[in-house]
Amino acid sequence: MMQSVSKQYREIQQALQEKDQLHRMDGIQLDVLNTVTEFLLPFKTASEEMEGDTYPTIQLVALWFFKLKKHCEPQYDDPEYMVYIRAQATQLLNEKMSISITHKLGTFLCPRFKSLKMFGAEERNAVYDQARRLVREFDSPPLTSPASVRETEPETMPRVDEAERVKRKRNKFSEWEDDSEEVVERDEVQRYIEGQFSWDGEDILNFWQSQSFAFPGLAKVSKMILCIPATSASSERTFSSAGRVLESRRNRLNPGTVDAILFLHSEHKSAK
Repeated sequence: MMQSVSKQYREIQQALQEKDQLHRMDGIQLDVLNTVTEFLLPFKTASEEMEGDTYPTIQLVALWFFKLKKHCEPQYDDPEYMVYIRAQATQLLNEKMSISITHKLGTFLCPRFKSLKMFGAEERNAVYDQARRLVREFDSPPLTSPASVRETEPETMPRVDEAERVKRKRNKFSEWEDDSEEVVERDEVQRYIEGQFSWDGEDILNFWQSQSFAFPGLAKVSKMILCIPATSASSERTFSSAGRVLESRRNRLNPGTVDAILFLHSEHKSAK
């Protein structure tokens, strides 16, 4: 609304002047209105993007949080009213936007932001560890029923003399051994972090579909994480539409009919 008023300020001023009601614009300064409108514009863009219901949005939350937080930082040439507005916006941003591990995972699943540079090292490692845990959960085999478990013979321990022989053989060539015998395990998450990908930044679901063979575990994690909406706006719109369908004059519709009407309504909006 402020943007509309800013664009049509002269027309509104002229219309009120013709009706002798120009006093209604007392205290409204065009330069202040333009400055505040320009400051609030990124918030409007963020809300519109995160309220989308035809594409994943969970990965946008952390990105927009840090973008808006930087946008709220005080500027050197700010007038006094903008210093106050930026401070209030920062406070509201911290109160209303809480970045959880799910939001961080959503950002991690975007190839361009998988390094998570907006977070500290401790937070990054926590996200990587959580991703590994989720991959392991998907990779773990289903529990086998006790009836199908075969009894296995206990492994026989190597004879002492054989173990000593192997140890002596290893020590015989120790002067040429590598300094470190540790082998860094490059698991699926690590391979993804180190990988280079061509992604246009548009359809994240198609990206993970194309990577399902190279990263099967992370592809499954992406389906679980990216289906979570960033806000409740989409579901609220659906409930609002259902309220217009189920009204006093149409209160005997069966659930299947309501679902079909809402589905058609959603598809009609998407096709526009």
